[in-house]
Amino acid sequence: MTRASKTIIIIISAIALIVIGGLYFLNSFFSAFAPAKVTIAENYISTNRDFINGITIEMLNVDSMGDKHPIKYTVTYLTTCHIVHPKDRPPNPPDKIYFGKEGKYWWTEEHVNIHFVHKGLSREATDSTHRLLWSMGSQKFSTCPMKFQRQQWYFFTLGDPQIIGIFFYIDKDGKTQQYTKESGVSPI
Repeated sequence: MTRASKTIIIIISAIALIVIGGLYFLNSFFSAFAPAKVTIAENYISTNRDFINGITIEMLNVDSMGDKHPIKYTVTYLTTCHIVHPKDRPPNPPDKIYFGKEGKYWWTEEHVNIHFVHKGLSREATDSTHRLLWSMGSQKFSTCPMKFQRQQWYFFTLGDPQIIGIFFYIDKDGKTQQYTKESGVSPI
C-alpha cells in the first residue's frame, strides 16, 4: 500500500469518526428535550430517566370518554410511591418501580372522592376540592397496596413537568393500554 493511499484511509477514517461522534452528540442533545419514555405493566413501571419525585396512581370511576382516554371521572382511590433519598450521598433514584417488590421506596394510600374534567392539557376539579393529589396516608407500606383490576382505568402522575400524566387501562383479556398526556414544556 502506498503512502498516499494510507493517508487517504486515515483522513477518511478521521472524518467518519468525527461525523459519527457529531451525530451521536446531536441525538443525545435533542433527546433531552423529549419527554421521558414510560412503560407501565401490571407489576412495574419503568422509564428511560428516573423517578426522582416518585409516582402517584389514581383509580378512576369514569363518567365519560374522549377519543382515547377518560375526560370526566372521579378519583376514588390513590396510592403514592415515595422515593427514599439518602442524606449521606447523592440521590440515586430508581428507573423502575415494582408494585409487588420492596425497593428504595415506600407507599401510602388514601380513599378519596374527587371529580375531575380534562380540558386540553390540564385537568380541573369540578368541586371545591382543589388540592394536589399526593397521598399522605397515615400508614406506610413496603409494596404497593393497590392491586390492578381488569376493565379499570388508572391515572399515573410522575412529578415530571413534561408529562401531565398517563392514562392506563387493562382490558378483560389482560392487555394493557397507556395514553401519555404530554405538557409540551421544555426541560430547560
